[in-house]
Amino acid sequence: MNNLIKAEWFRLKHSGSSVLSSNLFIITFTSLAMTLFQFIGSEGLDISAMAFVTHAGMGIAMSVMMPAAMITGTFDSRIANYEIMKGTPPLQTILSKMLLVLILNTVFYFIPSIILVQIFDSGILTAKMILLMYVCLVKAIVFATSICILFKSGASTVIFVFAFSFQTMPLVILQYFTGIDMPSAASWFTTTQIMIIGNQQLLDLEDLTLPLDGSGIEIKIILSFMIAAAVMIPLAYKSLKDKWEIQLTSPV
Repeated sequence: MNNLIKAEWFRLKHSGSSVLSSNLFIITFTSLAMTLFQFIGSEGLDISAMAFVTHAGMGIAMSVMMPAAMITGTFDSRIANYEIMKGTPPLQTILSKMLLVLILNTVFYFIPSIILVQIFDSGILTAKMILLMYVCLVKAIVFATSICILFKSGASTVIFVFAFSFQTMPLVILQYFTGIDMPSAASWFTTTQIMIIGNQQLLDLEDLTLPLDGSGIEIKIILSFMIAAAVMIPLAYKSLKDKWEIQLTSPV
C-alpha cells in the first residue's frame, strides 16, 4: 500500500505543467484558503474557537472535496482501473486513497485550524473536543472517497458536499409531517455532532428546528464512524471487484 500512496503522491506533484498548476498545489492552496474562510463571520475575520466549531461543518465538507476529487480522479483517466487489472487488491486501492486524503486534510486543513485557534483563542478547545472533531473529519473522508469510487469519478464529490450539507433535512421534513421528535436521530449525523461538540462548552444553540441531543455524543460519534466505514468501504470494494459501471462523466 505504501507504493500506491507514493504513486498517488507522485501524480499529485507532477500533474501540471508547473508547480503552481499541479494538483498538490491546488489542494494545498484551497485547503489553507478554506481554513481561513471558515473563520470569516459577519464582522470579518474572527479566529476563535467559537467560529471554528460554528463553521467546521462547512470547512470539513469543502476541504475534503478537493483532495478527494483530485485523488480519485484516477478513475476518470482509468489509471485506477489499470492498477486493479495488474493485480492490485481493491481494498488496498481504496485504503491508499482514503489515507492520502486524510493525510492531506490533516496537514493542510485540520492542523492549521487547530494551531490558529490555539494561538488566537487558546485554552478553549479541549483535547476531547479536538479528537471528536477529528473523528468527524475522518468519517467525512470515508464517505467522500467511497462515493467517488462508487461513481468512478472525482466529480462525484459534488454529491458528497450536497449530501453532507443537507444530511438532516429528511429528519426535519419527517418531524414536520409526523410530529415525531428527531433530535436523538439527528445526533448520529456529522453536522449535528459538530454542533453538539461546540454546544457542550462554547455555543448556546437552543432555538433549533432539531434541538440538540448531546447524550452519549462521544459513543455516537465513534459508532457512527464505525457504521459509515462498515457500509461505505465494502460498497466501494464491491464496486471495484465486480466492476460496477456507475459513472457521472465519460471516461477520457
